[in-house]
Amino acid sequence: MINKTLAILAGGKSSRMNYNNKAFLSYKDKTFIEHIIGCGKDYKEVIIVANDENLYERFNLRIVKDIYVGNGPLSGIHTALKNSITDKVLCIACDMPLINKEIINTLGNYSENYDVLVPKVDNRLQPLCSIYSKNIINNIEHSLNKNENKLQKLIKNLDYKVIEGFEVDKFSNINTPEEYKDLEEKKCTN
Repeated sequence: MINKTLAILAGGKSSRMNYNNKAFLSYKDKTFIEHIIGCGKDYKEVIIVANDENLYERFNLRIVKDIYVGNGPLSGIHTALKNSITDKVLCIACDMPLINKEIINTLGNYSENYDVLVPKVDNRLQPLCSIYSKNIINNIEHSLNKNENKLQKLIKNLDYKVIEGFEVDKFSNINTPEEYKDLEEKKCTN
């Protein structure tokens, strides 16, 4: 058992996906969110951060609403930290269908001290699949109150640890109909 919370961030509007909820897109006979829930089975708890609880009731998980509404992923991370039963929370976007249990467990089992544990792939930080510590809640609230919602900027001002060595494609976010079509085409060729 990994003594951390897995928080699935599913509160976005999916505007670039023509307002089709990305959590419920399918890949290999599962919705994106079902896949992530399955990958997080070794965590102490799995919660969903979403603003429409009714959509997610069927998963029998705790659903929490954004405390600061309309501030993007930063408000989802804040809500996850405020509501988790553990000190560290793996916050992951609901639109990452290629993430796997091995990556999620590698992050969860990392034991050094940090404010944020962030994977780096293809020379880019991956803040939407990172572990955050409750001790940064005040930093996040300060940023939210100043309407500074950039995750990268916040992370770089904290005690963050970078972890590397992951496959680039596993961290793909599916944000547009074109990206979803490409994902479906790759599935057919694998």
